[in-house]
Amino acid sequence: MAVKRKNGGAMAGFVRPPGKGCASLVDRVYDRILLRIVRGELGGGAELKSTRLARDLGVSRTPVVQALQRLEADGIVVHEVNRRAVVRPGAENWLMEVHRLRELLEPEAAAMAATRIGDEVVAGLRALGERARPGRRGWALAAREFDYALHLAIAEHCGNMPLAEAIRRCWGFKRASYEAGREDPAWLARGHEQHMAILDALARRDPQTALAAAQFHLRSAASFRPAEKIV
Repeated sequence: MAVKRKNGGAMAGFVRPPGKGCASLVDRVYDRILLRIVRGELGGGAELKSTRLARDLGVSRTPVVQALQRLEADGIVVHEVNRRAVVRPGAENWLMEVHRLRELLEPEAAAMAATRIGDEVVAGLRALGERARPGRRGWALAAREFDYALHLAIAEHCGNMPLAEAIRRCWGFKRASYEAGREDPAWLARGHEQHMAILDALARRDPQTALAAAQFHLRSAASFRPAEKIV
């Protein structure tokens, strides 16, 4: 679904969540290795041998090598002097720390977006939100789509390119979080209510309320962890 901005460009924030259906093989291997690190199955300093990982994951060595290169670029994996790939100490906290970064970035972005986001974009988000109302057919999947669309629309319309890119990078890890977590209907319903509060503030062009609503939502999400060290 693409919603046109008033300046004619497509709003990049309206995307489907990167789940299994649209994730590449390298994406899936990346997520599975990251989750093994987060869960403590591969602790800090653990050597990551591509042949062994390929065997454990039931894939060829090529996507494993590519996933390890991405993990290194993200700072989760490091290469020692002898070129061995090892888990960086402290990487087991990666997903929690990414969420903490979101808490620092996204409320301010929401305040900035409140004065910039267009009416057509707000209308498109509201249509997604209505489809995601608890009790409607397929609402759980729609709630996830609304989640992505709202947060990435805030990034797209905050008016600060580095800030937007940082938020998009953080959201790249949501696929792993969804892979690891459970979708509790009560939490999804609470999240939908909070998302609608953020959207209402954006629609009213109310920066302070948008900031407060985004801050409350992110802190609330951190208090409800579907698994240890995963947000």
